[in-house]
Order: sequence, then C-alpha cells, then structure tokens
Amino acid sequence: MTLRRRLAVAITALLVVTALAFVGVALSQRAYLIAQLDERLSTLTTDGRALLAIANRADAGNGAAAGLLTDVYIGVLRANGALVTVLTPNADPGLVPVLLGNERDAGPLTRAIVGGGERVRLVEVPLNGGRYAVVALSIAGVEAAFRRLLLALGLAWLGVAAVIGLVAYWVDRLGLRPIARLTSAAEHVTASGGRAPVQVETADPQTEAGRLGHAFNAMVATTAAGQEELRRFVADASHELRTPLTTLRGYSSLYAAGGLASSEQVADAMGRINAEATRMGRIVDDLLDLTALTDSAALELRPLDLGTVIEELAADLRVRNPDRAVVVERTGATIVLADPDRIRQALTALVANAVKYSPDGSPVVLGAQRLGPMVRARVTDRGRGIPVEELPRVFDRFYRVRSAAAAGAPAPATPKGSGLGLAIVAAIVSAHGGRYGVDSVPGRGSTFWLELTGSDGAVPARA
Repeated sequence: MTLRRRLAVAITALLVVTALAFVGVALSQRAYLIAQLDERLSTLTTDGRALLAIANRADAGNGAAAGLLTDVYIGVLRANGALVTVLTPNADPGLVPVLLGNERDAGPLTRAIVGGGERVRLVEVPLNGGRYAVVALSIAGVEAAFRRLLLALGLAWLGVAAVIGLVAYWVDRLGLRPIARLTSAAEHVTASGGRAPVQVETADPQTEAGRLGHAFNAMVATTAAGQEELRRFVADASHELRTPLTTLRGYSSLYAAGGLASSEQVADAMGRINAEATRMGRIVDDLLDLTALTDSAALELRPLDLGTVIEELAADLRVRNPDRAVVVERTGATIVLADPDRIRQALTALVANAVKYSPDGSPVVLGAQRLGPMVRARVTDRGRGIPVEELPRVFDRFYRVRSAAAAGAPAPATPKGSGLGLAIVAAIVSAHGGRYGVDSVPGRGSTFWLELTGSDGAVPARA
C-alpha cells in the first residue's frame, strides 16, 4: 500500500471515529436530559392522590398549585379506558398524550400526542377504583437541545474535516508528491543504467523532502558525470595502450616469421619493444597515481614552504639544463599545509612540461607568492603557447596540445608522454582543496599555476 493510500485510509478512519464520537456525545447528552425528566416524573408521582389534588386546585385557579405544575400534563384514566384531562401545560393547553394501553407498571415511556408534532414522557400511577393518574412532561425542550447539539457537533466535525483536509493536502504537496517524483526518477535512472541525468523538481529546500530532492539531483548529476568520465577514461586508456601493444605484437610477429635476420635488427626490435613496454608501464603507473589521488584522506599533510620547493626545483633544473636561464621569483610568506611529496610531484610535472614545450635554451621562470589567504606557485615558459580553444582541456586525461603556435605555421610533432602529467597535477591540487589553471598567449609562452590555502604553521626542519 502506498503512502498516499495509507494517509487516505488514516484520514478516513479518523473522520469516521470523530463523527461516531460526536454522535455518541449527542446521544449521551439526550439520554441525560431524558433521565432528568424521568427523575422529575418519579418525584411527581410519589403520591398519586396528592398530585391529583394539587392538579385540581391548580385547575380551580389556585395560584400556588398552578405555579408548581406549569409544564405538567395530568389526566385520569378511568376503568372504561377513557382519559379525562385534569391539567395541561401552560405552553400547550391542547396537549393530550396518545395511550397505547401498555403503560401500566411500565415506568416512564415516550408517547406521541394527539395531533402529532411533539412527544411526551409519561408514567401511569394507580388510584382507587381501577383508575390511573397519567402524568406527562413534554420532551420538546430535550429534542430542541439535542438538535442544537447535533448542529454544533456537525459544524465542529466539518471544521475538523477541513483542517485535516488542509493538513493532508500540505503533507501530500510537500511530502508525498516529491517522494513520488523521486521514486519515478529513481526508477527511470535504474532503467537507463544511470546514463540518463534525470533531475526532479524540488520542493521547499527547508523541508526534508526538499533536501532529499536536492541531494538526489546532486547524486544523479555526480553519478552521470562520473560514468561519462569513466567511459571517456576507458576509451582514452584503451587508445593509449593500443599503440604500444600493437608495436609489441608487431615485433613479436615479425620475429616469429623470421623477419629479423641479423643481430642488429633483433637488437633494434628489442630496443623498440623495451621502449614501448616502458611507456606502457608509465601509463599504468600514472593511472594508479590518479586512482590513489581520488582519496584525499591518503594525503600526509604538514606545513610546507612552496618557496623553498620552487628554489630546490630551480636548482635541479639548472643542473640538468645548464644552458637554460632559470629565474626564481619569491614574495611574501609561502607556507601551506600540504603533502610535501605530492606537491613536489605536481610542481616537478609543471617544470617538466615547461621544458618539454619550450625551445632549448629558452628561460623558465619559477615563482611563489602570497595572494591574500592563498599561496600561488607558478611555472612560466617561453614556448609556443596554447591556443585559447584548447585551454579548457589541457588538464584532461590523455589530452595533448597539437595546434601550431601561429596561423600558417607547421604543426609541431606531438611530444612523447602519457598525456596524464597535467591530469595528475589537477588531481593532486584538487585533493588538497586548491585551485589550478593556465594562462597562455600563442607564440609567447604559458604560465601554469596552482594555489593552496596559506598556513601560519612552522615548517619542520629536515633530518
């Protein structure tokens, strides 16, 4: 049974129980008023002869006696069955009860009156000579009170029903409908295998259903983006690994077919196989690095001076490339809270990228500076630059810039590499909660940078 159906059943049951309770209250009140009339009848009929005498005096004009019996009917039922009226109520002088013949010794009974309209509560009291005194009280007041109470309780029930209806509408609108939409969307996502980025209309974000809708939309968007990235990643990895595997298969087939006759050919083939195997191993290692960087909890964070790291990388670059001018620009406090090994790995990749994509002997500038709460490290080269349309993709996995430096210039050969270096940089910085980017002018060079939150902690001394 659905939640909406359960709510409808619960509301219906509540309204029925409320209606029955109100009817029970009304009937109980009517029974109480009738019991009061019966108690008065019992009091009046304690002594039938005395009551008849008082009735006769009241009928004869005795004011004191009449004041005691203003609303009472008194009659005498003779032995022959004839009813003689002795006294009638002031409000209804023509009131005469209809007797059915079974009133004797039956206690208080309800009977109609001659002419209909209203009813009375009466009792018969035995007199001498086979006669009976008939004493009756009108129940018109009781019936009127009963009808007024029923009307009041009916209006109260309608009010309760209206309030419950409004509450049910509010619960349905803000709770059940969003859940139904979420259920339908979840079924659609399941049917599509998570490939369809279904979004649901969210209710008030302050409600639980609204927050659930927002969380569902974020989850679906994240899942769809993750699956798309996974499909693209698998396709790119398959493409990158296919080339070295094809090379390995080709040389092994050539060797098996006797195509490598001389030792020089065998040595050359083995060298190429080793190079492709090394490249394939590097791709696998980079992929493992990317997988490990998806968990920021694996980082070993401690205070690190980015300026010092930049100076060390500059010194290493001067040793490896003595013909290249290496400039260090450092300003302000440059201490951050980071994993030293991972940050060095990221900056090393940026330096290697600058060397790879710039002419031999061209200068490389390494910098570290404080920018408000952030610390920026940057690597600037004087290479061919990156076209504007390619900038958004330079940090993508397996992406390598292939465009020429300027219009009309020949396209340079794509540098060798796994195509994962900048993607690893992006993953490292993202795992630290930082930012990264590139500024480039085609034909003039590029500046790759990363930013991490600054820290006031002291950098521990090296052992």
